[in-house]
Amino acid sequence: MRLSFRTRLTIRWLVAFGFVLALAHLAVYAGTRAFLRRDLDAQLRTLAGTELASAVDEPDQGVHLHEFPIAADTGRQYADKFVQLIDARGHILIQSPRLGTTSVLIPRETLERALAGLGPLVDVNVNGRPGRMVGLVTQGPERYVIAVGLFTDKLEASLDQLSRLLIGVWLGGLALTAVVGFSLASRALLPIRRITEQAASIATGQFATRLDPQPIDDEIGQMTRLLNQMLDRLHGAIEANRRFASDASHELRGPLTAMLGEIDVTLKRERSADGYREALGLLRERLRVMSRLTEDLMLLVRAQEQQSPPIAEVRLADLMTRVVGRTADAAAAHRVTLSVDVPADLVVYGDANLLARVFDNLVLNGIQYNHESGTVAITARVHSDTREWVADEVRIDVRNSGARIPEDERERVFERFYRLDPSRSRRTGGAGLGLAISREIVHLFKGTIRVGDSADAGTTIEVSLPGGLVTA
Repeated sequence: MRLSFRTRLTIRWLVAFGFVLALAHLAVYAGTRAFLRRDLDAQLRTLAGTELASAVDEPDQGVHLHEFPIAADTGRQYADKFVQLIDARGHILIQSPRLGTTSVLIPRETLERALAGLGPLVDVNVNGRPGRMVGLVTQGPERYVIAVGLFTDKLEASLDQLSRLLIGVWLGGLALTAVVGFSLASRALLPIRRITEQAASIATGQFATRLDPQPIDDEIGQMTRLLNQMLDRLHGAIEANRRFASDASHELRGPLTAMLGEIDVTLKRERSADGYREALGLLRERLRVMSRLTEDLMLLVRAQEQQSPPIAEVRLADLMTRVVGRTADAAAAHRVTLSVDVPADLVVYGDANLLARVFDNLVLNGIQYNHESGTVAITARVHSDTREWVADEVRIDVRNSGARIPEDERERVFERFYRLDPSRSRRTGGAGLGLAISREIVHLFKGTIRVGDSADAGTTIEVSLPGGLVTA
């Protein structure tokens, strides 16, 4: 039978607590017994000293006993006392009436030690009753041992009662501990049970479900937070792959259908070499568009999965020079003028290739959605925060002189496959992924991107990235 973790936890706690409680009770019993025995021994020595002094207080009478008769003892302080007067040969000369004809109670070895003046203590048995005796020796030519004892049956009975009481307390403590321990374990494991139930629902495919946050940031709270972070990453990866599959099938279906149609038309009749070359050129262009679209989709998936690339210091002026060089032909074809105003000592922190992709997209959008003789201006300035614990930011503006984006469309332009002007997107070959990819990349480097407000005509895209000025 497999026991639950709660039951096993309770049993382990019960065993540990029972062991500690048993040790404590043993210590109490042993300490009480030792104290009572020491007190008994002290009382015995006192009584024996008194008896020894009174036994030789009348020299003309020799050694004698002055033990009070039990019947005459109204205070009964000596009711459990018994005495034997023993000579050096081990013969009883006188003993208490209650002993009757009992033989010598102390062993020969103890008698020898008493005669040597050591005053030994020994446990004895008097007609079935337990007792304890001490032997003291008299002084003089004839040496006698006065052995004084006390019955210990009442003491032993008290110790037995104490042991039974301690055992009862131990058993009761174990039972109470089992109940309290099981209850506390149940309460302590309640968050774990809820986590297990929620994890079971997540395992069935409900990846949007999250674990309930704990009110206290203890071990369970930290575990819950970390698991939720892991689930966020996992859900993001699953959703990114799901969107990739959906987007890829949706966006690639059109080019593939067009390519198949062009192939069918080409194969319907014999064509010249130039005709086949023209058809292959069209197919090549279609494949180039599909390749670019596939790369964009993969880049978007990696960005949405938050696969952080290595971060390095990127000189913004050099980056923008390369961006302008790559987009110069497109600007010339659209008769758009490009300008760059970026300080040479300005840097941002990120990946140069990914950031180049962002500004390539922004500049190409500024060119394509512009008018003839228009302009695309790139400017950058550092924004320093007066608070010491806030890092500097670099703001890069990509401003074009084309049509202004309506205010209600400024957030939607960053959605995947959103086209502000679908007819123009078809003419330019855009898939509506450029700004979506740009936003995901900027977010990777803890930056922001937005459509800025501008009093002039045209559109300004504002990008803020961690960075600042550096010395040459």
